[in-house]
Amino acid sequence: MKFPAAPYSSAVNLREGAVVVGKVTTIGRKSGLPRTVELRLVYYDGCFYASSSKVAGKHWCQNMIGNPAIEVTVNGERFACVAAQVSDDTRRRWVLERRDSPPDMARVVFEMRPKG
Repeated sequence: MKFPAAPYSSAVNLREGAVVVGKVTTIGRKSGLPRTVELRLVYYDGCFYASSSKVAGKHWCQNMIGNPAIEVTVNGERFACVAAQVSDDTRRRWVLERRDSPPDMARVVFEMRPKG
């Protein structure tokens, strides 16, 4: 299943470093069906970021690794995105500082970049 491209809309009106609750829809790596989870997201540089304490046992993480084409819904706006695990420690720290104080660098961070 592919998500239709959804251009970024200024209606969401997010500022850099904003922390919002959004819905992330992945495609099940086994079922092939859409799976939606509500997550706390950080907005930065045109992308959304989510973190997890681990990948193992977290279906949304495993689904994004298996199929990086996802959809993010924030404030009613939907964005077709491509997900990738963040390996750059500077970017990870920046995201995690907005999530935790002090940042828990053991957490895994995923970037969700809108297409288009």
